[in-house]
Amino acid sequence: MTTPLITRRGRQSAGQQGFTLIEIAIVLVIIGFLLAGILNAQSVMRNARTKDTIKAVTDIANASQQFRDRYGAWPGTLQLAGTAIANLSATCVGNTTGVIATAAESACASESLIRSGMLRGDAVQPIRTNGPTTLSVTGAAVALSGVGLPANWRNVVRIQATDCDVIVQMDRLLDDGNTNSGNLRTAANDCGAGGTDQSEILPVANAALRIN
Repeated sequence: MTTPLITRRGRQSAGQQGFTLIEIAIVLVIIGFLLAGILNAQSVMRNARTKDTIKAVTDIANASQQFRDRYGAWPGTLQLAGTAIANLSATCVGNTTGVIATAAESACASESLIRSGMLRGDAVQPIRTNGPTTLSVTGAAVALSGVGLPANWRNVVRIQATDCDVIVQMDRLLDDGNTNSGNLRTAANDCGAGGTDQSEILPVANAALRIN
């Protein structure tokens, strides 16, 4: 009796079965669930970072007002601040205008808030939140020089290196919802002509929240 030959193709067909349509569909559904989970996790993390930024900005604004109530001057403008606040840098001498006019005075304002216990943080480092985003108390002319902030604005909380998604959400919570108007502003049309373009890919180099 002669044994029939089994070809190589025959062995492959006998030992290996291809995926059925049902199996492929199940794999695609699983991949879909995984991608949805990843995207949802990213959204949750971003929302948390946005809330952290909003809280940090309001904390600085409130701390600045408390500083003003206690010392009779805005942080960075207190004359003889070194005698009133322990361990403050000797260069923090304040001015008579009540307006933070330079980057050095802005650094002094942040240090004054931290050294006086009004705000938590590292007194010799920029106030940072959410990676590259930094916050400071500074003069309106320093924060957004040349972009048309109202002439009666004096000191602001400056938000640097964020995006329109964060700023628009912040504006809706704290102001009028339009980043081109009200007390929270970016440079003109940074977040669209209506100031409401809530986009994560539109960068905002500088935004300012008015405190006085």
